[in-house]
Amino acid sequence: MVTAGRIMNETRTIAVFGATGKVGTEFVEQALNAGYRIRALVRNEAKLGRGGNPKVEAIVGDATHAADVAKAIAGAGIVASFLGNPPGRQAQTIMSEATDAIMTAAAVQPTPPRCLMISSIGVGGSSWMIKGMLTLIGGRAGFADYERAEARVRAETTAPFVVIRPYALTDKPGTGRYRVLEGQTAHFAKSIPRADVARFFFDCLENTQWDGACVNIGGA
Repeated sequence: MVTAGRIMNETRTIAVFGATGKVGTEFVEQALNAGYRIRALVRNEAKLGRGGNPKVEAIVGDATHAADVAKAIAGAGIVASFLGNPPGRQAQTIMSEATDAIMTAAAVQPTPPRCLMISSIGVGGSSWMIKGMLTLIGGRAGFADYERAEARVRAETTAPFVVIRPYALTDKPGTGRYRVLEGQTAHFAKSIPRADVARFFFDCLENTQWDGACVNIGGA
């Protein structure tokens, strides 16, 4: 593991948030295989499981703490966030707090990194039906926090961004394919393996066609 705080090559370094989650783990694997360097902000370095890999830097910290986030983003060419609110919290504000910290830190970089930010179908008016379902499952507070987080990204005028809204995540094996759901309404689509969500993030590393957009994706 390289020393925390060391600035790696900017254009090939990705600051990753949520790297130990299911989608984040898949993305990190794909990015490393393609030669990118990873700087991951994690609460528990052991969960990252990448000890000894010179292309991986772990920074132990909290994604809602501005100083920790700024340290992770400094010098990175790309930011990829797979964060979400954990189940069972009464006051769910992690998503919006972390997103604000990420976008704020990105915007003040000498060269603002491109920010690839996960959200969910149902947010931003993409599906009233899915919004209703997610509100029933996770509560109004949790869904409202996703709305606040995405609104913060969409309001950003300095750091380039892509908001990715996956439809019905599954743990099935990845296919390497996905479908971009045209338009802003996405009530019905095929479920998508988490590995394929990671693949869309990976494809966005060098494909800038979605910059500034909120993209709804489902299974192919």
